[in-house]
Amino acid sequence: MVESLRELRPNNATSVNETFRSLDVVMVSYTEWATAQRVVSAAHASDVRVLAFIDDTSAKDPEKLVSLRPDGFILQRELNKNTLEEALVKVSRSETAVPAEIISEVFDSAARVLKTSHLRFIELTSREKSALELLADGLSNKEIAKSLNISLHGAKRLVGNILLKLNCPNRTQAVVLAMRYGLVGERK
Repeated sequence: MVESLRELRPNNATSVNETFRSLDVVMVSYTEWATAQRVVSAAHASDVRVLAFIDDTSAKDPEKLVSLRPDGFILQRELNKNTLEEALVKVSRSETAVPAEIISEVFDSAARVLKTSHLRFIELTSREKSALELLADGLSNKEIAKSLNISLHGAKRLVGNILLKLNCPNRTQAVVLAMRYGLVGERK
């Protein structure tokens, strides 16, 4: 790695050399997670920028990638003189060096979280939870009313509230969503 840094010969050597002269960068590898956490924490405390080298396995784990908050990433399989130079230049300009593959993983992860995040904040009443369990068992509104000892109108209102809270257009989708995210127990 040190040899790669010494071999950097940019087109405009003066400006890049001046940039690198005042640049403090710590390079960490995600393969040594505990060490990376300590080094990054110390580097940030000292106002030193961090460039993280990541393997393919770590590249597929966006939560782990962003948890350290490095100033840039380089995929180990893409590491060469040019990618290292580009990353160092970006980091020196206070830009974040991130390969497109990493950006895609982070956006895909964010999309998955956003799809399900509203479920974390859903608060069903105990009566709505009971009705949802009965919906999952395949009961009609009339059967739900009889089982909960309420009027048919009350059962329709409960089902309507469930659909509204789960943001589902019909009872089938509500049950699928509830089963997928553990809002109802396993069906027999």
